[in-house]
Amino acid sequence: MYETRKLARFAFIAVLTLCGSAYAQDMQKWTMHNQEGIAPNPQELADMIAMARRNTPPRNGEKYVVGYTMWGASSSFSQLNLKGMQALAEAGNFELLVADNAWDPSKNIENTQVFATKNVDFVVNSLLDVQFGPAVWRPLKNAGIPLIALDIPVQGANWVGVDNAKAGFLAGTYLGQAAVNRWGPERVAKGYLVIAAFPLVGPNGKMRNLGEEFGFRSVIPELPDDHVIWLDMDGTPEGGFAMMNNLKGRLPTDAPVMIASFSDEQLAGALRAMSQDDRTETIGVGMGGGRLDAVSSDPNFIGTVSFNPTLYGNYAIPVGFSLLAGAKTPDRVYTRYDLVTPENVCRFDTKRPCHDLPSWQPAEVTINEDSYISFVDHLYGREDFQDFEVLLPSRN
Repeated sequence: MYETRKLARFAFIAVLTLCGSAYAQDMQKWTMHNQEGIAPNPQELADMIAMARRNTPPRNGEKYVVGYTMWGASSSFSQLNLKGMQALAEAGNFELLVADNAWDPSKNIENTQVFATKNVDFVVNSLLDVQFGPAVWRPLKNAGIPLIALDIPVQGANWVGVDNAKAGFLAGTYLGQAAVNRWGPERVAKGYLVIAAFPLVGPNGKMRNLGEEFGFRSVIPELPDDHVIWLDMDGTPEGGFAMMNNLKGRLPTDAPVMIASFSDEQLAGALRAMSQDDRTETIGVGMGGGRLDAVSSDPNFIGTVSFNPTLYGNYAIPVGFSLLAGAKTPDRVYTRYDLVTPENVCRFDTKRPCHDLPSWQPAEVTINEDSYISFVDHLYGREDFQDFEVLLPSRN
């Protein structure tokens, strides 16, 4: 593996204290597996649900109903989230209600208001704009319905998501090492690093993008500040295309361009804008794992740090049942992430072929731990992460 991964601590382990010793041993074994995002089997799900039922029976008196709000039906990442949760709903015989936020924060509020009136037992929410968090949660909180926030935190709610600081730093490091291998350190230092940001989501996105910049600078510390361009986008391929299309005319045609993106979707659009002018000396690394098709087919999309979106439900759904069971549950649960390149993409999506890497592209990456520690110290000193301590990585 490219690094020693801090395995996700799964919330449902707290429930073990409520079980008999034999059952606890079975659950303990499953919990160790689930640190890699493996789904509970039908019997394990049935046991979880039975424990929840003893403490908090279904609101409709029959079976549990779980609400899920997705970013947008057009989001490949949201569709993969949904696919994983649908599989659990079928295996666990609970109902999954799905609402499309349609990339509209106001719609997100409407969706949770509706869920609050439909006897939903808990909600898994994909927030769009961090400023709307209190309004999104208010109707659920007033109704006593637990909320699990995916990726984008909602203050006071349980959070499930990737370690943005470490994953971002890894992505930036990989991009930097690939660029140096391809063009050499002197030419890269004269090139441009574009940070494809998504400011609407707030501190989550800021931390992810900061990790990418600091990771890249750990490889090329001499990159001038004015050669790092933070470009605000809207999370979509169309927005990525439009913003990069506006920027590219201001970038020298003989300088390499490296793009580190908040998401795969934005990067796919940005790279498409560059390819229209045959700007072949451009490479990019995404995050999220929502566009593995692009990793497999676009030679400039050299990789992504995938959050394995189909596995999100394997964390979020048992967290919800843990809360219904009255168990002490951690306020944050880190999910698994993996570096995906054209060489290994077929392991993560069997529909996509794997390809040999060009000689300059590394198959793996090892981060500079001293530089990463300095980055974490920097995060703790920033005011923009106050009230969002749940996102800050451990200093251990």
